[in-house]
Amino acid sequence: MLLLVASVVLAVSSTKLASPNIVFLICESTDGRTYREGFAPVPIPNIKGLASEGVQFDTHYSNVPVCCPSRASTWSGRLPHKIPHQQMGTNLTVQGVWNNYEGLPVEYDQKIMDVMNASGYHVMISGKEDWSTGGHSLNVRLNSWTMYTRFPYNINSTGGWYDETMCSEEPTIHDNNNREVHISDWQAVNSTTQWIKTKIDEQKAAANPVPFFAYQGMVIVHPPYVTNNYWLSKIDQSKVTVPSWEPLEDIHPCDLQSSMLKKCTPSNSDSDSFYSMSRRREVRSVYYAMIAEFDAMVGEYVRTVKEGGAWDSTVFIVTSDHGDMNMEHQQFYKMVQYDASSRVPLVINAPWTRGKPPRVVTKPTSHIDLFPTIMELGNVPVARWPSVLDGTSLVGYVNDSSSVEHSQYVVSQFHGCNIAMSWYLITDGVYKLVVFGTGVEEEPQLFHLISDVAETNNIAKANPTLVKHLQAELEKVVPYQAVSLDVAKYNQDSFRLWKENNSDWKSQMSSPGLRWAVPFNVNQTASFDAIAQWLDEAPAVKSCRTGIVYPSASWGGEL
Repeated sequence: MLLLVASVVLAVSSTKLASPNIVFLICESTDGRTYREGFAPVPIPNIKGLASEGVQFDTHYSNVPVCCPSRASTWSGRLPHKIPHQQMGTNLTVQGVWNNYEGLPVEYDQKIMDVMNASGYHVMISGKEDWSTGGHSLNVRLNSWTMYTRFPYNINSTGGWYDETMCSEEPTIHDNNNREVHISDWQAVNSTTQWIKTKIDEQKAAANPVPFFAYQGMVIVHPPYVTNNYWLSKIDQSKVTVPSWEPLEDIHPCDLQSSMLKKCTPSNSDSDSFYSMSRRREVRSVYYAMIAEFDAMVGEYVRTVKEGGAWDSTVFIVTSDHGDMNMEHQQFYKMVQYDASSRVPLVINAPWTRGKPPRVVTKPTSHIDLFPTIMELGNVPVARWPSVLDGTSLVGYVNDSSSVEHSQYVVSQFHGCNIAMSWYLITDGVYKLVVFGTGVEEEPQLFHLISDVAETNNIAKANPTLVKHLQAELEKVVPYQAVSLDVAKYNQDSFRLWKENNSDWKSQMSSPGLRWAVPFNVNQTASFDAIAQWLDEAPAVKSCRTGIVYPSASWGGEL
């Protein structure tokens, strides 16, 4: 710590700051591999510029790849299953941030920004926050709570049981050449960079200048996939790789359920255009164009700091809350175990890393590491840190230290909407093990991430000793069997409380305003019967269903 403080003070001494300014930018839905050289034709000159004089963390993971839980975990420095709180509206005690409705208590005052503010930093928080409990829609709650409800479906005739709509929609390409497409994000960029300019001017005029901590949460690159001619023209679509898809009958049952829930399994009548390679290429190209637009936003922050004369006293941290499947494994959105969803970019650029060769850290790291990293970068006394943090500071990597005491493994997990069972992953950056539920309902997945970047070859059966070892390591971090059972009970408890508090619960569930309205109302009686059956059962973790039709391929019911 003393060596770090000395280096920080030396780096910022020209502006009389005792600690550096910090610009912290979190976008949405960005697959961490897109920052990797040669992975995708994404022009990100500003981010590449930061990486070229900083540190790029190539094996960095979101600890829970969905919006609110990811931010709750990041801003508290706690693993998702270690964030107990009272559920908004019911006061049900919830042990973790299981879905987008569950987050940090509204009154929680030990977030990164709270500690930085208490430590003397000027703090600016702009754009998307989304870390507190009680947010998001009824749609999210109902879909999450009914994860183990056996709703009927028929993929061939109706596309199955789905809770999203955007996967089957065409991407939007506006016919103009405006630089600013995602207007609300650009408005936050403009207001926050103006605030930074003001703070830099104040620093120059002060005898004892105060450092600033500026955060913006962007909504870009979150679906729907939207861009315009200006940004799409920057993508060489001939270099966009198009993932191949296995027949639905051959994919992992949990993948089948997620693809269906995301409406990525069209009915027979709608399948021709959806399954075309050209459509997949266009969707991926628009996604990359959105990343390019985000890079321009990063560029505005870099330009503001440089033109203001604070470049030598400012640290930049650029990352994403989670990834996006972007048509891999016949999915979009996040929420699942694959790297496209759970692996995210991270670039840290500091005054003392500039002028040195760029470095890429391949050892695994994760978002819970950001809290202690920011504390150490800001010279925040340890006495002001929260009493418990689950991550490890990455400053040793930033300083190119040979003695970084970071775990060999990182973990991620999810328990909410658009999946059919709780899942957990553990990786050392080379091998990645995925465990479903309590570990007995489905066979695990094991991938070699170096030779199998697309994660299409499950080698678990051929490596039982390694699987057992990684399961034991996972158990040291998260008691996945107990957590999975707790989530199953939480789902029933939450639904029952909601049902008791809403006399019109049936009309709400079948409302045309919910995203599952079409499949729910294809056979409304069967849908309500499935709920009744689920509530009559003891809480249980259920396997992911197989088959294109449920209850069975021979069932004669109207779907």
